[in-house]
Amino acid sequence: MEQTAKYDQTVKALFQWHRPSLLLEILTGGVPVRQILNVELARVVERRADLVFLLEDQTIFHLEFQTRNDKEMPYRQGIYCLLLGQRYRCRVQQAVIYLGAPKMRMDHELDLGQTKVSYTLIDIRDIDAETLMASGRPADLPLAILAKGGPQRLTEILKLARGLPGEEGRKVLLEIAELSGLRRLQEPLIMELKRMSTLDIFLKVPLVRDAVRNAARNAARNAARDARLQILRDQMRAKFRTLPKWADDKLESATSVQLQRWLKKVLAAETIEGVLGKK
Repeated sequence: MEQTAKYDQTVKALFQWHRPSLLLEILTGGVPVRQILNVELARVVERRADLVFLLEDQTIFHLEFQTRNDKEMPYRQGIYCLLLGQRYRCRVQQAVIYLGAPKMRMDHELDLGQTKVSYTLIDIRDIDAETLMASGRPADLPLAILAKGGPQRLTEILKLARGLPGEEGRKVLLEIAELSGLRRLQEPLIMELKRMSTLDIFLKVPLVRDAVRNAARNAARNAARDARLQILRDQMRAKFRTLPKWADDKLESATSVQLQRWLKKVLAAETIEGVLGKK
């Protein structure tokens, strides 16, 4: 949960930049932002909304970020919409950007009869990294590593960030380092920074130094998780022959702790559900 909150804060900062992300412009249909609203909603909602904007056409635009699939998202969005509408008494437009690594598996609408919920749901991998890289907006470079083709263009993105002036370049590199964990790019990132003779310079900045150290720790944790995942997959395929899609998806999104627990179950279990639980 702490790691997810860190990613949320990083992405929120990018969308609050003085030259906002091209992605925000795409989501609002090109309507300019007039004001960023700092909204504390009623206590019925677990936490404050990620970002709320007042657009030039007097529409409230509510933007949420997700790094994990959440089956409750349509209900959460419905609650947010009603509370924002009640507070501002105007039209509310909503969007959710999915930033996670596993395949997106969330609904963008909910039909409860007379009450219906609908919002824009977009996987950032539906946006080409090249589009963000070419925008000329520094805030788009960290987002580009998460977009379609972004991991493969990490070197180009880092060169663009390195070419930014002074503090702006350091800020972008820090945010790239922080978001790299969402695509398991920590090791390639460190290698590229070393190759570009940039790592030592940025290690003098405390926040960047901490981000690089965290990246190294995360890379080790991810390697251990991936090893457990491969062992469990091999064992389950040997025992059950084929894995249904729901089981493969569940394995892909599992934590290292869950994988370790399932590894203990697989030898004695007679069914896939006996290992992973219900669908």
